[in-house]
Amino acid sequence: MKTRYYLPAALLLLAACNKSGSDAEPKSVATGFGQDFTLQYRQAATLPPETKPELTVLLEELDYRICPKNARCFLPDLVSPTLAITAADGQTQRVLLPSSDQQQISSSLPPDTTSIRANGRRYVVYYKDWGGDYDRDKLAKKDFRLTFRLEKP
Repeated sequence: MKTRYYLPAALLLLAACNKSGSDAEPKSVATGFGQDFTLQYRQAATLPPETKPELTVLLEELDYRICPKNARCFLPDLVSPTLAITAADGQTQRVLLPSSDQQQISSSLPPDTTSIRANGRRYVVYYKDWGGDYDRDKLAKKDFRLTFRLEKP
């Protein structure tokens, strides 16, 4: 008799499962050229914030090197994002920042820059800063927030 109730209960539990909380990808942000914007892992930004954006920037991958709590490290903390920048015509370019593995991105240093060519013109990508709320001993990619800026020179 009880087995008759297990199947509907199991189906209800499966139907209730969805991606939420920490596993859900963050919502896309809309921003303009020349404005700072912050992205998390797997989050995208559209520039400019119109119905047909010129560029879409996705924080595709994130590599990091963070010194654990109460440890003495010789190398500085480093967060290195890979951006997938898609033009209006659908062509995608991958950009790895910072361009030098020796450079640490922090508010005291000038931003790391690179340029890309898309839509028949040049764009400048600035990797300005990184931060977030994270536990140095339990790091996850989703905990980092990275600040960028794109400009049309």
